[in-house]
Amino acid sequence: MKVNNTLNIPEKHILIVGNRSYRNLGDELILLWTVKLLQQEWKKITISAYDPERLKKFFSQLIDISNITFVTEIPKGIRSWIRYISQGKLRERKLYKKTDAVIIGWGEIITEENKNSYRYRLVSILPCLKKPRYLMGGIQLPKKLFNRLLFKAILKRTKHIFARDQETVNDLKKYGFQDVEFFMDTSYFAYDWKKTRHLSLVTRNYVIINLNKNAEKFLPEIIQDVKKLYNQWYEVMYVPVAKGKNSHYSDIEYARKIQKGTEIKDQRFTILDREDDFKYFVKMVSQAHMVISSRLHLFLIANFIGIPTKVYPYQKKILKMQETLANIAKK
Repeated sequence: MKVNNTLNIPEKHILIVGNRSYRNLGDELILLWTVKLLQQEWKKITISAYDPERLKKFFSQLIDISNITFVTEIPKGIRSWIRYISQGKLRERKLYKKTDAVIIGWGEIITEENKNSYRYRLVSILPCLKKPRYLMGGIQLPKKLFNRLLFKAILKRTKHIFARDQETVNDLKKYGFQDVEFFMDTSYFAYDWKKTRHLSLVTRNYVIINLNKNAEKFLPEIIQDVKKLYNQWYEVMYVPVAKGKNSHYSDIEYARKIQKGTEIKDQRFTILDREDDFKYFVKMVSQAHMVISSRLHLFLIANFIGIPTKVYPYQKKILKMQETLANIAKK
């Protein structure tokens, strides 16, 4: 399976929208390399985000953001619309309209495993519905009638799809959309992972773990994994990959549940932040004994670096990405 890292997008001013709402490492790494690819092609870039200032702060560690315009994402609900209007964000809509094309990019961007996925993708581009668009990520063909109608609306002005797994490519071609190609999840390129691999030669006496709301059913198994490793004298570092406000995007809640279930004392159960100093975070992952995760992109980072990983796949996307990585490795 060939890994291509060139975006064939002729338009000059590109708007990138997607799920940038929940301080999720995976979404941010996907966005990071998408931006890098566009910068290499001298594109003008506008990014839609839930919290533009926080995203700017994170990205400033890794790329030059001086020529990137950050705008607030289009609200999805009544309360967010009230806040959007009260904060004077309506005037930002003209910045959406100034762009030439839109990339709807994320992980599994369109899937019925996430409620309202199809509707949210359309809402996110309301000010520029007539602009040509490109889809990047994983896509699942809808089964529900309303979602099928929304999916047709999304595809209506879609020029090309960069799909992150071969199953998506095959399904879309069978569906009748031929302008689709395999394009590896852009987190694959987001960081120079090869430079960190020498660090993995010096493994330390700790493991890194993560659990999220969607994979809560695996909590008893992860507790048993952690107990076993703790009894072998490994310290435990918990990474809150997503740091949102609601339970589905607040991984830190599961740090407390795991620590309580394993009865590990504070000095041997610590929190590893991935946001304030990303280079330090990557270094710590590089020297871990192993990574146990239910979040796709913590699994991917460990895989890119070459750290042993145990993954709990709560969604099909994780299984598809494991297959994709295996196919790339064969080449």
